[in-house]
Amino acid sequence: MNGEKPYDFVPFPNKPPAREAGVGQDRLKANRLSGVLELTLETLTPVHVGSGYSDFVKAGNQEYLAALQASRRVVEENALRRRYLIPGSSLKGAVRSIVEAISRSCVRVTQGKHRPYIPQGYGGCLSADRLCLACRLFGAQDYQGHLQFEDALAPKGSLVLLGTPLLWSPARGARGLPPRYLDNRQAKGRKFYYHARNPQGVDPRTCIKAGAELTARIHFTNLTAAELGLLLTALGLHPEHPFPIKLGGGKPVGLGSVRVILNAVALHSGATTVKNTGRMGQPPRLTGTALENALREWFEASDTLIEPDALGEIESILDEAGLNETAPADPY
Repeated sequence: MNGEKPYDFVPFPNKPPAREAGVGQDRLKANRLSGVLELTLETLTPVHVGSGYSDFVKAGNQEYLAALQASRRVVEENALRRRYLIPGSSLKGAVRSIVEAISRSCVRVTQGKHRPYIPQGYGGCLSADRLCLACRLFGAQDYQGHLQFEDALAPKGSLVLLGTPLLWSPARGARGLPPRYLDNRQAKGRKFYYHARNPQGVDPRTCIKAGAELTARIHFTNLTAAELGLLLTALGLHPEHPFPIKLGGGKPVGLGSVRVILNAVALHSGATTVKNTGRMGQPPRLTGTALENALREWFEASDTLIEPDALGEIESILDEAGLNETAPADPY
């Protein structure tokens, strides 16, 4: 583990966010990209997204009161069955945090005691007519974003019961931010946890096991090529800056490491560079060479939105090599 803490900070860019009105979703715009990212989520460590409930779970000859993994009932084979999942909201939050870190985007602070530590100009967006890049893409008060994340259902047999170390809220009882979060009385940046193997502990929770593969879909509407390239980069898909992402609960103790794999992109609008790739009456579905060519264009365009130093920091913090070490099992 790099250092005594299982996390590091991505500093804020020197320039504050540029804010403008979004283009809306009332119709598909021919000069912008709309469609679906078809993904596979590969769990590199167990993933726990809490349902908000605990219940007794039997393992062997014993029962444990465990925090339950998120799930919902679906109709399969004419029967109603419970399926465990990674909620779209959890994936959305993880990806948004990376987009915010690698672009000039606001800090959505909910606690007033933290506001004095945020750099000038980085306060949360307050008007639908003046939105930073992340708020335009993911949404803000009075503005629906341009991205929708579907739930990713886990395959049958993916659930495991783990005992993880106990976790506490950071800086419990402190006023403002703790000194280790500050540099010259200002927040060091945005906090991200390293990847690591999960240690054993006394806190039972059900999780989606490591090695599971889940199908996921992200719908995007009226994005520029640069914005789509930014989204793909935040998913860890840039060929020059690859990394797994972290999501869900238990990130300090090694949970939530996920590799994102892009299988195809179905374009509903803006397919000017990829003609005749769809069947009659169907939108183009990019795979193989057509997808590689489109990705090259989108990543090149995203250079205008991405802060290279911040992307380098994210790539370093989320380096997959961290999985060769074990997260701290004791309070840190």
